[in-house]
Amino acid sequence: MKSLLKEPLLHFLTIGAAFFALYLYLNPGEMSADDRIVVSPERIEQLAGNFRQTWQRPPTRDELDALVNDFVVEEILYRQALAMGIDKNDTVIRRRLRQKMEFYTDDVADRVSPDRERLAQYLADNTERYRQPARVSLEQVYLRNDMPREQLDQRIDEVTAQLAADEAVESDSAMIPRHFESVSGRELDRTFGGGFTRSLADLPVGDWQGPVTSGLGVHFVRIRDFQPARTPALEDVMAEVERDWRNEHTQTLRRQVHERLREDYDVVVRWPEDREPSS
Repeated sequence: MKSLLKEPLLHFLTIGAAFFALYLYLNPGEMSADDRIVVSPERIEQLAGNFRQTWQRPPTRDELDALVNDFVVEEILYRQALAMGIDKNDTVIRRRLRQKMEFYTDDVADRVSPDRERLAQYLADNTERYRQPARVSLEQVYLRNDMPREQLDQRIDEVTAQLAADEAVESDSAMIPRHFESVSGRELDRTFGGGFTRSLADLPVGDWQGPVTSGLGVHFVRIRDFQPARTPALEDVMAEVERDWRNEHTQTLRRQVHERLREDYDVVVRWPEDREPSS
């Protein structure tokens, strides 16, 4: 008997029964309304469909009976909880109900399909968001700079002469890639350190140039191709533009619904004295 009294389930049932009895005493007649539960064929098909989706097979007869019985229990507890006001002041339930309301709003927003003209205008209004950075393809020869200045200058003169004579020159480190294909300035700066891309801005395309200093050392650079920054055509970013337009449209619709519904309420916010908003 003593061990039975220690069972958590017994505690739960005892406290729940007491709570429920107290509620009936304080609210006579509240529980008698809406006491009919009808499980429709559509609901049973939905339960079977959920089972099939989870287990990749239809439920057996016993399993379907169990699903229906479990649904009935859930419905009973749901109604009892509402009748007892358990949903009141519950943050999780409030957030879930708000989420469901916003699902309805989002569903309305999803039904709107923007035409090409509307997407083109959206792209024109937000060009910076879709602007594609300049891209460059180059070859570089890296020289270490952790040597006396005189020795480094001599090395630079040697490499300058070799490149001018179109001779092969080895970099001082095989760890740094020699060739870069269609990379952005951000990618170059990530490899060589901030500001390296700016040092290439005025270099001509086609010939070896340098020396150029980076956070790693000294470089000779031959730019083979340079594509300036550009705003893409709508066809190139159609999916991205439509996704962003839909997201913005949904947020706008949500805001409009919130404002419209708020008109039906007299909202009073009583701020604590030490938290009153500044006027």
